[in-house]
Amino acid sequence: MNPMQAIKPGQAWRALGVLAAIAGFVSAIGTPGAQAQNAAQQAALAQMGRARADAHAYAASSGVEATNVTLNQPGGLAFDTAGNLYIADTGDNIIREVNLAGVISTVAGDGEQGFGGDGGPAAAALLDSPVGVAVDAAGNIYIGDTHNNRVREVLASNGNIVTIAGAGAAGFSGDGGAAASALLNMPTAVAVDSNGNVYIADTNNNRIRVISGTAINTVAGNGLQAYSGDGGPAAAAGLDSPNGVAVDAAFNIYIGDTHNQRVRLVTFSTGIITTLAGTGVKGFTGDGPAGAAALARPQGVAVDASGNVYLADSDNNRIRTISGGAVTTIAGNGAEGFAGNTGVSTSASLDSPRAVAIHGSSVAFSDTQNDSVQEVTGGTINIIGGLKPVQTESIVIGGPLSVVYGTGALTATFSNGGLAGTGLVTFLDGVGASPAAIGTALLSGNTATIGAGRLSAGTHYIIGSYAGDAHNAAIASGVYVLVVTPVQLTAAANPVSLLYGQAIPTLTGTLSGVLAQDAGNVTAGYSTAATIASAPGSYPITVRLAGSAAGSYTVALGSGSGSVTIAQAPTTTALAASSTTPVAGASVTLTATVASTTSGTPTGTVNFFNGATPLNSTPAPLSGGIATLTLNTLPVGTLSLVAVYSGDIDFTSSSSSRLAGAALSPEFAISASPAAQTVLPLQSVSYTITLTPQNPTFVNPVSLSASGLPAGVTATFSPSSIAAGAGTSTTVLTLAASGLAELRGSSRPLAGASSYAALALLLLPLFFGRRARKAAARLTRAGRLLLALIALSAVGALAGCGGGGLFGHGTQTYTVTVTAVSGPDTHSTSVTLTVQ
Repeated sequence: MNPMQAIKPGQAWRALGVLAAIAGFVSAIGTPGAQAQNAAQQAALAQMGRARADAHAYAASSGVEATNVTLNQPGGLAFDTAGNLYIADTGDNIIREVNLAGVISTVAGDGEQGFGGDGGPAAAALLDSPVGVAVDAAGNIYIGDTHNNRVREVLASNGNIVTIAGAGAAGFSGDGGAAASALLNMPTAVAVDSNGNVYIADTNNNRIRVISGTAINTVAGNGLQAYSGDGGPAAAAGLDSPNGVAVDAAFNIYIGDTHNQRVRLVTFSTGIITTLAGTGVKGFTGDGPAGAAALARPQGVAVDASGNVYLADSDNNRIRTISGGAVTTIAGNGAEGFAGNTGVSTSASLDSPRAVAIHGSSVAFSDTQNDSVQEVTGGTINIIGGLKPVQTESIVIGGPLSVVYGTGALTATFSNGGLAGTGLVTFLDGVGASPAAIGTALLSGNTATIGAGRLSAGTHYIIGSYAGDAHNAAIASGVYVLVVTPVQLTAAANPVSLLYGQAIPTLTGTLSGVLAQDAGNVTAGYSTAATIASAPGSYPITVRLAGSAAGSYTVALGSGSGSVTIAQAPTTTALAASSTTPVAGASVTLTATVASTTSGTPTGTVNFFNGATPLNSTPAPLSGGIATLTLNTLPVGTLSLVAVYSGDIDFTSSSSSRLAGAALSPEFAISASPAAQTVLPLQSVSYTITLTPQNPTFVNPVSLSASGLPAGVTATFSPSSIAAGAGTSTTVLTLAASGLAELRGSSRPLAGASSYAALALLLLPLFFGRRARKAAARLTRAGRLLLALIALSAVGALAGCGGGGLFGHGTQTYTVTVTAVSGPDTHSTSVTLTVQ
């Protein structure tokens, strides 16, 4: 019997649907790379077990409200410029439109799985599991006719359908040539830019291709099923089964690189590919920086006019955005199921969402395994196409998305048709193998509530685990993301006043606002940038929290909080002189020592004064806290010496105590007595030299010397010097003539004395020899007298007498200078010495 004869008239479409599902499944597993499309396979198998009234008799459902029509695994979505929504109703092999009134109609495909109809009305054509759909500004519709390995276009001008890319066989070829002759392999997504270029996610070829005019080329992917190429040319990069493509107004291309668990970007101006979001590891790590967010089989992508990217994070059962470098969930709580479709979008349960479309503030997405299309507007979710699935058992966590630490509650809502649940719900925090238990609560009226006040500040991933009862199986919720923000505390630092050079003490203050549950577990530590060496001024105090609960609080200093104020440190100045009894005119060094009363070494200058009279013309610089001034101009008399320190940025000025005393005079007087003496050869004479200090005593020792002595005369002093501290003193100057002194002065030896002496020597024999006597006897009396006179003259000459002519007797007078030196003063006196 023909199998079709066993089908009753009302069951024909159901049978066709089952057969189509089986055929689709067989086709999927027989297509190269189809193992990567296991979601479609599972959907095809699921069709055989569903009790559908018919095989989605789309003809009967056209022209009715979209929420009263069944969809079959909807895939791609696209809005036209007016806001009409186009749906790739994949399992029904048709493309549908939901207009602004919410009415649904079929625009391409007659529901039969196959290929046909090119050149004729689109609604009469055959499609095979179309997944991708796009609409250009003119209203032309582009279809990723996935299992026909083609891209087809419905012309806005006449409603006819044509193939614009793909020869029908699965494969890769044709780049650079006519798009209609090229080979594609499972095109799952399409997009169109403002210039009419059509982009294709050629999924099993691991490429993104573009149709420009009638030619086709690859713009991303080298054909290898891999991840590679970031930072380089997009056409040389490795992709893995891309299921999503979008293009923005600047012609940048966004790719749902599905099995690489990433969203990637091809920058139009450079042709370089980069990763926009995803770590490459399949999973969910919460919202946050896009580069650190784990994705799970991201498929459809869309981009709005502001450059915000939307993606269907399919296996995480979420719709997420990428904006400003961060990933944010806008729909889905992570649980696989259908729940919460008329409430807060992030509390709803989704099942394998596949595609996203944007129009204004509306975000539409295909909730594929729930056979529905949903819309998020202003954080609220609603079904806009497809019937609400039959309710199944679920537990959903609800509550605020963000609470302040110490506040808030979480509620688990159980649902299983009309059955009530009993027993405990355990609330867990964390994803992975070892989440931490928060606590348990009993179901009452199918809800269980637990306080969130003990959850620390940060992001928490909450799961509700229901143990089940006699009528309900155990079940776990999806992940609910709760952000706990810290409590703001107020701290007031106690002010501190210090002097420069003083150590910073332990800073203290008060802390208010700590919750009672954390008493003793939060403390405030106060600190400042000021140090012992910080310059005078005001330094703020900062506060830092410590303790086991510190991470749940933030802290700010209150308006009345103090600071560390550092003032200049006082100094002391001490003055010392190199001599306690300075002598006028003698060198003396004054030393000023400036010291801090705290720590550190003062800098600056010192001025020295005697009374009010400055002693230094320019200030003396401090070095190591010491300044010196050497003087030889101190006046005789009373002294009142003081050193005045100028101060510097760190230290105050100061003055020394007055150094009182008197500058002694080095002056003295010298005299000699008697004023004149006469000395004979081989004799000596003495003078008394009197030394009288101007002060009662000499302040310096006195040394003595004599000058102007004639040859053969020596001088000695007794005592030879006068000691410092002696009063009026005398010393005896002795001048000794050790031999004949050379006579000098106005008297001279007789001229021609040597001639006389010679003549006398010749005449002497005349007087003393025998012959002389005989000769003399013969002389006359007058002759004998003359000879005697000559002889006497010779003898006088030989005796050295002179000054009186031939018969003269002479003396010599000398001036001897006596000099006394005492310190800076020197004085002299003279005596006269006459030598006979």
